[in-house]
Amino acid sequence: MTADLDEPVFLLGMPRSGTTWLSQIFESARDFVVRLSPPYSYAFRDRLTEASRREDWHEVLQGAISSEDAFLTQDWRRDSGELTRFEKDSASITRLAVKDTRFHHLYRAGMAALPGARTIYIVRHPAASLWSWKNCKEFPDVAVFEEEWRTARCRKQEGRGEYWGFDDWLALAAEYRAAAQADPRRYLIVRYEDLVRNPDETAERMFGHCGLPLRPETAEFISRSRSSFDPRPYSVFKGDSLREDWREDFPENILRTIEMETRAAGMEEFLA
Repeated sequence: MTADLDEPVFLLGMPRSGTTWLSQIFESARDFVVRLSPPYSYAFRDRLTEASRREDWHEVLQGAISSEDAFLTQDWRRDSGELTRFEKDSASITRLAVKDTRFHHLYRAGMAALPGARTIYIVRHPAASLWSWKNCKEFPDVAVFEEEWRTARCRKQEGRGEYWGFDDWLALAAEYRAAAQADPRRYLIVRYEDLVRNPDETAERMFGHCGLPLRPETAEFISRSRSSFDPRPYSVFKGDSLREDWREDFPENILRTIEMETRAAGMEEFLA
């Protein structure tokens, strides 16, 4: 396969915001190969910095494309049935998409080093993302949500590059929204809720952002991913409606604070 290393698509978001489903929508397309977080993989950890040049990015991205590592390919999740397998002709692959919830500072640097790169940033209601984190294995057993929802100190044990708490959500949402307003040709903001409610229309907008059409195989995958519900945290099979069960149990005082601060930051569109 030969992918244009000057035109990767960075699929980014906070943890528990729908980045896995987003990545598989792109993986379903004949044009794309998707890799998970090269900066976090054993093979490429610490190979990229904010000072990395175009050739440094090319080296890492080409290595990620060529790798069969189960982490980078997400094949360990396909083995579990959480993700699906896609049969495609490697000769048709012309683009690389990188899925990540970490290292946002590196991807902003990558956007500068690779002028043809694109970013799609997915945003989910902050309380929904936080409650999903609280109820998955990524939330430490000994942690107390009421003490961790804002800063997520309990999860930040690996240095710079971890984004989990509400303060992180606010900072990243503001950063990417400003980037999309300044350079809409290269940055696109997508709401998770829109992707669930209007998946074909939203997917068409995402692929258009990358200069490609929404192909039949991707429309078929989207339909299939909505045909059943698998409750496992990383499954792409999430049914055909937006689930807001989190509202039933989310602490009301924290929710009020989150919504108040989100509105104060001028980002109330992400609360709908």
